[in-house]
Amino acid sequence: MSTDSQAADPGQNSVEGVEALLVAAHRQLGIAVADRINAQGGPPELRPPDLALDRLLAATHRAVGGAVGDRLFRETHAGLAGRASATEGRSAAEELLWSRSPAIRVKYRAQALRLAHTYWPFDLVHALRDCITALQELSGLLAGNARLARTPERAVDTVRSHLDRLARLPEPARAPGALAGLNYLDTIEALLSHHTGRILTGLQELRDLLEEELAPTVHSLGGLEHDSLFGVGAVAQDMIDDLTHDCSEANALEAVVAEVERASNDFLGADLSSAKLDGVGLEGILWDVTTIWPENWEARVRKASRPSDEEQGVLVVAAEGCSTVIHAEA
Repeated sequence: MSTDSQAADPGQNSVEGVEALLVAAHRQLGIAVADRINAQGGPPELRPPDLALDRLLAATHRAVGGAVGDRLFRETHAGLAGRASATEGRSAAEELLWSRSPAIRVKYRAQALRLAHTYWPFDLVHALRDCITALQELSGLLAGNARLARTPERAVDTVRSHLDRLARLPEPARAPGALAGLNYLDTIEALLSHHTGRILTGLQELRDLLEEELAPTVHSLGGLEHDSLFGVGAVAQDMIDDLTHDCSEANALEAVVAEVERASNDFLGADLSSAKLDGVGLEGILWDVTTIWPENWEARVRKASRPSDEEQGVLVVAAEGCSTVIHAEA
């Protein structure tokens, strides 16, 4: 087949370009409308004359959204699939979180922080490294290192206890058919559950290796030949290699958690004039003189703030209000 016949059809490329623009426009429109409505207290209560128009608009949006929803969902997860490093995980979170309006970020900050801490219940990287250390100790025992005090059976029990602790991670959320990215909290959970899902899949495979191959063989160590011991050591090394890969995923998850925390707390220079702050917990928020608060809120927030350790001119909303009002030049 000639090179010319293999070239892409220009007309097809043009159609795909228009389709991509329509997909992007629909997504941005949905985000803008949803954020504005939610930031101002949610959808208004409709009167009967409004219902027909409401149904028409809803049907139109469903018709357009149905055509692009599954594709957006696939693209969101496909775009995250290749981002296993901490730097790339943070980049994905920055792109998806900081494009949202400050009014939405402050409104849902408590829920966002709760999600982040649910998916990072303890230091996963440290826990994974502890498990690697236990497997390395087991490998040393299998190699006949007499300086190690534990028996192989106890070393296997230690590995099992580490895997039990890691299994406390939440099962990743799934939202098939949803328009990924329209709902702020759904976006956050998609970012967090992506890496968690990969870690849990890897941990289940490790659990199967432990219970089906490593533990039974170690239990019958007395009757094994040297070649069999070498095979057990190879399984332990495979598990170490898999856990090292899981550490990379945990680093990426940690970066996403940190970015969720930053997006929930950093409002330096943010325009919060349209935010509804009644009932919103503001403790821990960072702000400065360029932050725009809703009417009558700046004095209240300033009274409850103190200078931050971050940098000069940055204030943080404290748990207990300061007794001294901090002036603008602070």
